[in-house]
Amino acid sequence: MAQNTTSPRLEQPGLHLSGLSRHFRLGRETITAISDVDLTTPRGSFTALIGPSGCGKSTILRILAGLEKPNAGTVEVHGQALRRGAGDGPRLGIAFQDAALLAWRSVFTNIRLPLEVAGLPVDPKRIGDLIRLVGLEGFESARPAQLSGGMRQRVSIARALAVEPEFLLLDEPFGALDDITRQRLNLELQRIWSARPMTTLMVTHGLQEAIVLADRVVVMSPRPGRILASIPVDLPRPRTLDLLRSPEFHALQDQLLEIMYSQSAVASGED
Repeated sequence: MAQNTTSPRLEQPGLHLSGLSRHFRLGRETITAISDVDLTTPRGSFTALIGPSGCGKSTILRILAGLEKPNAGTVEVHGQALRRGAGDGPRLGIAFQDAALLAWRSVFTNIRLPLEVAGLPVDPKRIGDLIRLVGLEGFESARPAQLSGGMRQRVSIARALAVEPEFLLLDEPFGALDDITRQRLNLELQRIWSARPMTTLMVTHGLQEAIVLADRVVVMSPRPGRILASIPVDLPRPRTLDLLRSPEFHALQDQLLEIMYSQSAVASGED
């Protein structure tokens, strides 16, 4: 019987956002991407962030990655204020929708790249373990052009794990793939994450993907982005294809759809 492992260590802080806001100048106008975002997740949990295009999901992720600065609010990861600079805070791994692999490097040398950049020792056995973890045995010497889109994303995820991150950010990692490949890689990512759980935040447009992978699904409003709801995913792991056909899965999907569509109707002025 499958065990339910969707209850992380609630007493330990994971991600904590308080009053987070970010705006941009566009000509003479000020565009508010996110406003007063409050979010707390347990350490070691997997959180999916969903919402309409332009609601600020990726803005939050970029702030957490240190690529942008908020105009207001605070960010803490594992009880530490977010800082920029090598060696500050929990180790971060990140994978984007574009795998962004170096074309002249092999699978093996693409995965070891973050260790080289950070000046950390490269353990060939560990790189080999990551290659096996993401199911790319036999492709160690292949170049990105020789790989399918799904295989390139596997390399991207292995690369994100190379520094043994305590905190993982995923920005639509499978968004550019076809539905069949995406569904298969969702199950693979679940397997990989279950083997090495870490505090994870994933931005996605895929409702099914969010439910399959996450311990909690956080729904954002249209711009300016705010948190509308934080819904626990009380489903057993591993989540199989059979579970996707279950009444429990569809009930949760319907609940999230109702939240999203009701807010979209409010934003568009519909009754």
